Amino acid sequence: MISSEQQAELRAKYNPDGSNLRRMQLHILEMLKYIDKVCRENNIKYWLSAGSCLGAVRHGGFIPWDDDVDIEMERKDYIKFYKILNSEQNDRYILHSYFNDKEYIYPFDKLRDKNSYVKESYFIDDWIKFHGCFIDIFTIEPSNSKYMHILSSKIWWHTLTVFAKIKNESLRRKFIFGGHLLNRRILYPLFAMLSKFNSNGVFRHSYGSPFPKPRFVKDFKETTLAKFEDGEFPIPKGYDHYLKSIYGDYTKIPSNIESNSHFEKIIL
Repeated sequence: MISSEQQAELRAKYNPDGSNLRRMQLHILEMLKYIDKVCRENNIKYWLSAGSCLGAVRHGGFIPWDDDVDIEMERKDYIKFYKILNSEQNDRYILHSYFNDKEYIYPFDKLRDKNSYVKESYFIDDWIKFHGCFIDIFTIEPSNSKYMHILSSKIWWHTLTVFAKIKNESLRRKFIFGGHLLNRRILYPLFAMLSKFNSNGVFRHSYGSPFPKPRFVKDFKETTLAKFEDGEFPIPKGYDHYLKSIYGDYTKIPSNIESNSHFEKIIL
C-alpha cells in the first residue's frame, strides 16, 4: 500500500534490524507461524485483526512502531482451537486463560511463549502465572447492540480490574473467582443470547472486550492470504471495508506517531 522507499524510512526510524522492537516483532512472528500451522492442519478459520491486518495491507508486515499481533476467530472455531492446544504437550507455548491461571482477568485469551519474559505496562499482570511474549486471541460473536457491548466492558473493568489490585492473595483470588463467575457464567452468556436476535451480520468481540467496533460477516465470511513479513497469513477478504470500519482512511500514515508500547521490560 505504501512505497518500498517509505516503508524503508519508517523501518529505519522505528524498528531497524537488531533493535529491541524488531527482535520482539520477529519473536512474535514465530508464534504467529505456530498458530497458523495449528489452524491450517485442523481447518480452523482465523485472520489477522485490527492493527495486524492493517500492517499486512499497508506495510506488508508489522506496523513499524507496533509491538504485538492480534487475531480474531468466530467462537465456534475458538472452541476447537482451545481444545487442540490444551490437549497437546508443548514445551514452548501455552494458551493462557483463567482456566490455567486463577489470577488471569482478561476477557480474552493469549498464546504465551514460555521462554521469554515481558512486563506489561498495565498493573493487571502483577500476579499472573505466565509472563512470556503473547498474541491476543479475540473471539467474535453476533452483536445487535454496541451499547450492550460497552456495558459489558465497563462491568469487566469495574469488577475484575479492581479485584486485581487487592494485595491479599487469598482475598484477591476469591474476588476474581466471583467476578469471573458473574461475568462469564451469568451476564456475558445472557448478553450473547440477546445479541443473536436481529444482529443482521454484525459481529463484535465477545463480551467484556474493551473494543466495541463492529465486524461484518460480509467482510470475514471468506479470508484471503496477505504478505506479512516473510510469510502469508489470512486476512478478511473484505479487508478494505473491515479496516475502514475500524480506522477510517487507513491508507494514510498518521502525522503524530507515538510509540504505543505495551511493555516496560522485555527479555527474549
